Amino acid sequence: MVIMAVGWQVYHITGHVLDLGLIGLSQFLPFLCLVLFSGHVADQFDRRIIIMIGHCSYVACALLLLNFARLKIGATLPIFGVLAILGVTRAFQMPASQSFVPTIVPAAMLRGALAINSSANQVAAILGPSVGGIVYAFAEARVGRNSGAGVVYGAAAVLLMAAIALMALIAKRRLASNRSSLSWAALLQGLRFVWHRKTVLGAISLDLFAVLFGGATALLPAYTRDVLHAGPEVFGYLRAAPGIGAGAMAIWLAFRPVSRHVGVTMFAGVAAFGMATVVLGLTHLFWVAMVALVVLGDRRHD
Repeated sequence: MVIMAVGWQVYHITGHVLDLGLIGLSQFLPFLCLVLFSGHVADQFDRRIIIMIGHCSYVACALLLLNFARLKIGATLPIFGVLAILGVTRAFQMPASQSFVPTIVPAAMLRGALAINSSANQVAAILGPSVGGIVYAFAEARVGRNSGAGVVYGAAAVLLMAAIALMALIAKRRLASNRSSLSWAALLQGLRFVWHRKTVLGAISLDLFAVLFGGATALLPAYTRDVLHAGPEVFGYLRAAPGIGAGAMAIWLAFRPVSRHVGVTMFAGVAAFGMATVVLGLTHLFWVAMVALVVLGDRRHD
């Protein structure tokens, strides 16, 4: 919800497409710089505490953005500063969250718990932008012009505080502690693992370059307003479409996993991603754009 509101708000303030790219860059650079260190932190410390601290940081960021919206600031630099804090928080929270379930669920229930966790993430990826767009548009119509972003940030802060309370109720299982000292060898262990397994390196590189040169979703606020001539609720639907595709593909692969011709399937997925990106850039129809974005999301699970 927050990222959806930030994209629409920033483009409304400046009207510059470049600023939409800076939204992603301001989050990605801190994440890139800290990802090795944060993974080590997740291995060494209580992941529940890391996640709770991350949620507290998210609440602080949502409240800062709410204050910026309330003051109707015309500069984007403070917003990018908050997004950088979000990037730092995400760098620490992501590895802790991804490895958290085994610490709270008995081994016999782990497979089902991981499936539920993955499904919940996909549901959130779909509902978050959609609900955010609807709330944004409703606030603009009922509360007042330029109030949509503030209402979305306030709603997100309330939901995040509820998440903190729920996280505090989780009882952590006692597991054997295997703490190790921080060193470059420990930090680079994951990179060495990938480097010496060329199949994994190739798959990651293929995905990286596909997203790096084809990240059209960053431009959706401009596309929605200038091409489709629509409002924030339509932007929310478009922003949720990749999540729909990813969720559908996850369900498909759960029942029909790829066991043969994996490499060909990966290249076909990247080709479909490229074609869908081209279709998205050429169409002026909402339903065609939705289908193209769903296909973009399908590629995430190929």
